[in-house]
Amino acid sequence: MLANVIEPTAIWAVYLVSVCYLAYRLFRPVEERPGGENYRAALAWAVPISVLSGLLGVGPGFLLMPTLVPVGFEIKKAAAINAVAVTLPSFSALMPHLPTAQWDPGLTVVLLVAGAVGAFVGARLTSLYVPGERIKQMFGVLIVVMTGYKIVTLFT
Repeated sequence: MLANVIEPTAIWAVYLVSVCYLAYRLFRPVEERPGGENYRAALAWAVPISVLSGLLGVGPGFLLMPTLVPVGFEIKKAAAINAVAVTLPSFSALMPHLPTAQWDPGLTVVLLVAGAVGAFVGARLTSLYVPGERIKQMFGVLIVVMTGYKIVTLFT
């Protein structure tokens, strides 16, 4: 309903400014906070991020994880929180399609196993060999590239 009363250009402008700001913040060192993570700030940002993401048709995790970093969360902890946070919206988006879904059991099992193994190996390798600062930078590049892709697909 909200998307019907807000000009799409305004939504995209807010989104682009948000992505640019978050990408910029991901390339800056995070100042140590005396109290550590700021859960109130994270919660305060979660609502507008979810609304904006819903208006654009992108998942909230795309902007949530880079928002957790400037409010004091270590990058790997922010990624873990983000993974949990996107599970329920992803599942609720799947639910309406289940009655009409056609399943290939063999492909389903292969994809589930490959996804589980890939997630485990990727998490293990990342935790051992990739510093948090590099993950922040990679995610900063990723959100800019994906935003560029989204914009290009709008005009084609």
